[in-house]
Amino acid sequence: MQKQKLPAQYAGALAEYALDWLDLSSAVLLKYERCEWILLAEQEISYVYILLSGKAKVCMSDESGRNLLLCYYVSEGIMGDIELMMGRKEAISSVQAVSPVTCIGLPLHVYAEAMLAHLPFVLRAARGLSVKLHASVSNTTEIILRPFETRLCEYLLQSAQNGVFSERLIDVAEQLGVSYRHLLRSLKSLCEAGLLEKRPDGYHILNEALLREKAAG
Repeated sequence: MQKQKLPAQYAGALAEYALDWLDLSSAVLLKYERCEWILLAEQEISYVYILLSGKAKVCMSDESGRNLLLCYYVSEGIMGDIELMMGRKEAISSVQAVSPVTCIGLPLHVYAEAMLAHLPFVLRAARGLSVKLHASVSNTTEIILRPFETRLCEYLLQSAQNGVFSERLIDVAEQLGVSYRHLLRSLKSLCEAGLLEKRPDGYHILNEALLREKAAG
């Protein structure tokens, strides 16, 4: 993670969240590399994050420490809003950068009280939480009802960078709720069907149109 004092040109991004009135002397600009963890479940959360660019995935751990993909991706909005509203000091879920991520960090110990007392921000945050709830419910339904190959194809499309899927497969199997062997068999089947090609740097998407067709079910 790279951290610096928030440059003035980024302050305008807070207007969308009704936070342009804040004294930003304690705000920071945070940058994360691909695969870097932004939040870890049950560990201290220091900021409310306003996502400026990039894509991240949200995972929740079970009691054994295994991660399950909660909602496929976030590419805008607020992170840490649930914890802010609940008054929690620890993150509820883990968030990992899928691509380079840039966000504004508002230290909770400085800004939490003022943000919670500002009704326009609270209403904006509530709308964002409603969207997250809908995404989480939809994803849970998909996990229960949709075939694994369909979910895998969607995951590949969302995760690939420049047409290459290179995530750690053990982690992917855990997050999608299948065995490592099942994941390998499914990837092999997609390769044999001409949708993917396995190379040293990962799985290259050869037929995006057909992959999207399969992802749509």
